[in-house]
Amino acid sequence: MSTDEPKDLGNIHDITPKPRKLPDGANIRFLAPTVNAITNVTALVGRDLEPLRCHIYIRDGLIAGIVPDNADTTPLAAAPPPARDLLERDKPITIDGKHMIAVPGMADVHDHLQVLGPGLPVAEGLPLDEFLRVQWATQARMGPPEYELAVLLGTLQRLKCGVTTVVDHAYTFHEPDLDEACVHAYDLSGIRWAYARGIMTRPYAPVCETFEQAADNIRALLANTTATPERLFVAPVSIRQATLQEYERSAALAEELGAGTYTHASETQAERETWLQEAQTTPIKALDRAGFLNERTVLAHCVVLDDDEIELLAARGTHVVHCPSNNMKLAKGVTRVPDLLAAGVNVALGVDMMADIFSEMRAELHMQSLHSGDPAVLSSRDVLQMATWRGAAAVFPDAAAPADTLTAATAGYRVPIGELSTGCAADIVLIPARSLLQAPLLDPLHAVVHQTHGPMVRHVLVDGQLVVADGVSTLVDEKELLVEAERACNYWLDQLDLPAGPQGVWFPPPPPDFPDAPPDGWP
Repeated sequence: MSTDEPKDLGNIHDITPKPRKLPDGANIRFLAPTVNAITNVTALVGRDLEPLRCHIYIRDGLIAGIVPDNADTTPLAAAPPPARDLLERDKPITIDGKHMIAVPGMADVHDHLQVLGPGLPVAEGLPLDEFLRVQWATQARMGPPEYELAVLLGTLQRLKCGVTTVVDHAYTFHEPDLDEACVHAYDLSGIRWAYARGIMTRPYAPVCETFEQAADNIRALLANTTATPERLFVAPVSIRQATLQEYERSAALAEELGAGTYTHASETQAERETWLQEAQTTPIKALDRAGFLNERTVLAHCVVLDDDEIELLAARGTHVVHCPSNNMKLAKGVTRVPDLLAAGVNVALGVDMMADIFSEMRAELHMQSLHSGDPAVLSSRDVLQMATWRGAAAVFPDAAAPADTLTAATAGYRVPIGELSTGCAADIVLIPARSLLQAPLLDPLHAVVHQTHGPMVRHVLVDGQLVVADGVSTLVDEKELLVEAERACNYWLDQLDLPAGPQGVWFPPPPPDFPDAPPDGWP
């Protein structure tokens, strides 16, 4: 296929997905049922994730108490009996956690949620650079409605599989209002989010912008949306999509705005060679000289590192996010995660357009064991910590997120996330513990890492609000979203000049009268 110019698609907005609206002045999460207690549950508590049979009490979106079920006094009178209908929205509810495991809400610290169609399946077998050109070609004519649809689909897929915090490394920005579309979709889903606003000034002209355009749009984003400096990263895509000078300017912009910095770094040997050619030094040293590295910096991948670079990352307090499945899929290599952790570098996990966070935990363990020849080089606890409090610490300093609750009690405060402890945000994932897929369950932590799959997640709370109940979003019409996504994907597959690959969605969308007739012009 040609990657110079996208094929003329006509007026793509003739098939614009239906608009969705947020209630005026409200975070949609607070339209979900409020949970004030989870009783009789086995919880993985604290940063050590120790299993405890207990009752969890929630107030104003925070964990107000964790009481062992064998305590002399258990304040069950503080909570009503377990709700028969989890979708009661007019009063707080209690969830009976019997035969369930409660784990902290997990963090996906590197993803690209704008890739609605068709993404990795169409680029099957292509190396990274060729895959990216396919991705850019499919995005080149996407507008704000398509971005909103893609991001809403992606965030719900993450939420339903136990991710409560996501960092979306968003790009490309080839039309106005794409930033606003992304932020709107995060807010619609109910997920806790941070925005790594990508900057791409080269090499694929149809989807590039100038640095000045990017900077203006980032400032407008803070002025016109729910984005705040605390959950914003200035995020040049990589050295092959931005120049060394633009990394320096990005660091200055982040300092001006009070935001973090974020980029792909040391992803492949080819990328490392680009740094050596353009900066005359290795990637991490070049980023440090550009003033890009600090305790609010997240670097994705970091596959090719030398010992000096690992020491420098530790000295700067910079975070690394590893995406093991994506790294294997695109043959990038193996990140030195055990060495990074041993040096004191915080390492998180990213799903990066792959399956789910449970798959990433297992992939991390298996990759490092095979690569090192040591099955104990990482433990199950290590990878669950990477998916929970370490991920939270990478996104928000000291693992403390801006309080999102509307109640006066916590407004304006920073709330710890990523662990089940008193005073932390009630971001909680409930997983069935009596499944044939997990039997016999001897160790709850081991079962979560090795025997649990994303679709097994039963309930998900963010800030104490039940955003997923019995595996289904309480805030978004999933059937309607599925129909829109499938029709949009079929449209791109039919219209774009793509390599040989899938010719359409295998299970066609239902007829147009389900659930509503689509807008005029839809296929």
